[in-house]
Amino acid sequence: MAELEVAKHGKNVIHLMTKKEHTVSHRLREIAIEIAIIVFAVSMSIWLHGLSEHHHQQKEVRSFLVGLKSDLAADVQQLNNIKEGYRGFDANYAYLASLDPGKQPDWTKFKAAYDMLEANWFFLPTRSRYDGFLMSGRLANIEDEKLLTAILSLYQMHLPQIQTSEGGWSNRQHKLRDYRDDKLDTDDDLSHFRWVTSPKARRLLAQMQSSPQLYERYQNYIDQSRQIIKAIDAAYPDQAGKKAD
Repeated sequence: MAELEVAKHGKNVIHLMTKKEHTVSHRLREIAIEIAIIVFAVSMSIWLHGLSEHHHQQKEVRSFLVGLKSDLAADVQQLNNIKEGYRGFDANYAYLASLDPGKQPDWTKFKAAYDMLEANWFFLPTRSRYDGFLMSGRLANIEDEKLLTAILSLYQMHLPQIQTSEGGWSNRQHKLRDYRDDKLDTDDDLSHFRWVTSPKARRLLAQMQSSPQLYERYQNYIDQSRQIIKAIDAAYPDQAGKKAD
């Protein structure tokens, strides 16, 4: 529509320039009016296009944030489960480290505890939605600066902190396994017990206790996620309490 108006008034300008029946000053006034109309039409077209583009961007932001809310709710549930899992690991390692080499253990309990030496559990956040929005450059379209900062803090600060703490725990577990593989020649319960109650194994088992820092970082991620979910619900009250697809 704007293009047609520009073309129409552009032709009028050309026509006015060639008209001889009016004075030069009259023609200049009419040309100025036509040019003003063209400028207004172009400006209006640009404004309407920008308005449409902004509406489209905010529609994408809404879809992203509502979906992110579900991702974070899943992460919170996963982290709560992981915290419980690590408490179980801690109790298991504490039991093995406390065994007296001079006393026979409860073999059923010992076997179950020994088998858990292979167990681990690391946080795998649901982040494909975030990564896609970030890589497309659309994250900057979130107009709520406080919410944007909270999201960036979650993925760029709290998540790497968790990964660092989990990496330390994983390294200690690898050391324990390497020592076991180096020292065990036979795979039977008595050999396992002798290895577990050796001085170095007991020291390595004691070191497997999860640090308070790991639990703290899990909780920081949970708290930050809940704050973000609360902010999204405040921004889109019609979506509060709903689960996204």
